[in-house]
Parts: sequence; structure tokens; C-alpha cells
Amino acid sequence: MTRDSINEDLPTRRPPEAGLRVTARDLARRLGVATSTITRAFDEQSRISPRQRERILQMADELGYRPNAIARSLNKRRTGIVALVMGDMANPFYPALLEAFSLKLRQSGRQLLLFVVPPGGDADELMPQVLQYQVDAVVVTAARLSSHLAQLCARQGVAVVFMNRRVDDPSVSSVCCDNERMAVEVAEYLLRQQRRACAFVSGDPSVSTTADRLRGFERGLAKQGQRLVACIEGGYTYEGGRQAAARLFSTAHPVIDAVFCANDVMALGVLSHLRMNTRLRIPQDVAVVGFDDIRAAAWPENDLTTVHQPVSQMIDCAIGLLDEGHPQGDVIPALFELPGRLVIRSSA
Repeated sequence: MTRDSINEDLPTRRPPEAGLRVTARDLARRLGVATSTITRAFDEQSRISPRQRERILQMADELGYRPNAIARSLNKRRTGIVALVMGDMANPFYPALLEAFSLKLRQSGRQLLLFVVPPGGDADELMPQVLQYQVDAVVVTAARLSSHLAQLCARQGVAVVFMNRRVDDPSVSSVCCDNERMAVEVAEYLLRQQRRACAFVSGDPSVSTTADRLRGFERGLAKQGQRLVACIEGGYTYEGGRQAAARLFSTAHPVIDAVFCANDVMALGVLSHLRMNTRLRIPQDVAVVGFDDIRAAAWPENDLTTVHQPVSQMIDCAIGLLDEGHPQGDVIPALFELPGRLVIRSSA
């Protein structure tokens, strides 16, 4: 063969023009195969010879071809996309949950589409946009969703699962820590430490996590004939925790020797106020307990006693509910409350 001769049996491999996306049809034409063969080569479950698959994947790499996952999924009437509707991103607990949920969801063969609810908003505002993306399911955490929207999702075959929330709605499932049971354990622990004047710093009292933790704490105290000395709302924020502590430890309130907070962020605010604005010793004079076990809770300067939420198990349970869905995407509504773990550190 001379230098100027051409072997017509080999496909011509010209690079695609800049800015043009190579399609499955382009790849099939170059290789002399059907477009369906290209599709099967990228599906590990499809029957195709190893040699043919290798030949197609090699040419695809050379040309920069990648299959259109959305188009393929729409052909199957399942997108493999799960929408996560999340609020309260200022709380470190939720970005950590987001990271873990995203990784586990990808391992299950699905992809995550994140929607963030603005402060003061609710998931209803985002749901019309969420449903435009043809998602297979919606997981809601740290946000509210009305029964009307939940039922709309159900009618469209979109499963809805609440995570870190308990929702009394027959059309959705809920996965959360057993908040009431763990708050009882906190109360029992503090009473064993001879604490006799306990206060609670709450978040939004209308949210199930706060309501359950407050109810459990009061129930645990009542078992030993004790009552809650004070309950002040801290808005789930660090500054709210500081302000709540300022009110709790003013001269207008009786002596308090233990503070249980509905989350760790507020507990860290309480610790900050006590250390910077009072002479009270922690934990000798005042015990402080949080809830969530965020990473900062274990830092030496905080060393916060708290309730560890079973995040990994909660995520597994939520994804398991999606796996058990019916062909239309529905799940059998249920409430799953998973036990947490009291982590003892030097703040209590």
C-alpha cells in the first residue's frame, strides 16, 4: 500500500466539528451498525458481543460521544431522577445529609436533583417546577409540603417520602429519628446527674421534630416528678440559641442547671453565651445537650453532649421505600422512626 492509498474497509475517523455534539446516529453511521446497537453497547444488561461493545466504546471515546441519559430514561418512562427538596441549609446537619444522600442515591443507580426552599418558604412553591423535570420520586426534608401537593404527586405516580420529618398524611411516607424516645433518654440522663431545673430551647413548635423532642423531654421529666422550668424558642439558629440563653439566665428566671436544645446549632449558641457572658461553669453549674451530632459538636472547644441521628440508616430506609414502589411510582405510606444514640461529652 502506498502512502497516498486509502483502505476503504476502515471507517473514516474525522473529528466532529467544534461545537457539534456527536449523536448515536452519527456513531452508528461511522461504524456501520444500527442505532439500537449503539444503545445496547452502553447498557450493561443488554446482550451484545464483548468485541462489538469494545469497538463501539472505543470509537465513542475517540469522538467524545456520550449517551443522552434523559432521552433513554424517557423511552423507559422512568428518568432515574429523585428530587430532594430541602430547607434550612444554614444548619450543618442538612448539607451533611445532602452529601450522604447523594452518594447513596448514585449507588442505587439514580441521580439527585436538588431544590432549596428559601427561608420562610415551603415546598409547595417549588413543586410545579419539580414536577416539570419528570422525576420518579420526591424526598422532602426540613420543609413543609401541603396535603394537596402530596396528593397531586401521588396522582402523577411520583412517590413522596419525608426524611427527618414525621408527617400525618396518608399519601406519603416518613422516615425520621425516634425523636420522642431519644428526648426521654436525654431527660432520664440529666435527672441521673441530679439536675433539677431543666429548660428546653425549641425550634419552630409547629414542626414535628421540635414537637416530638419537647413532648419526649417533658414526659421523661414527668416520670421522676419533675416539670420543665422554661421553654424558649431559638429559631434553630446559633444566634437564636444565644438569645434564648440570655433570657434563660437573666435574673427574671429561676436557677437553671440543664438546657436541652432541639438542635446542635442552638446548643452551641447557648454554650457561647454561658462562656462569654456568665460565670457559670459547664457542666458543673449548667449541663447543655443538643440534638443531631453535627461535626462541630465533637470539636474539642465544644465537646457537646448530643443525640446522634441515624442518618445513614434513615437514608437507606428512604431509598428502600423508593425501591419498593409500585410501577406507577407509589409507595405504601408508612412511618419509620429509627433509634438514635445519646453521645456523652463534657458539656453534660
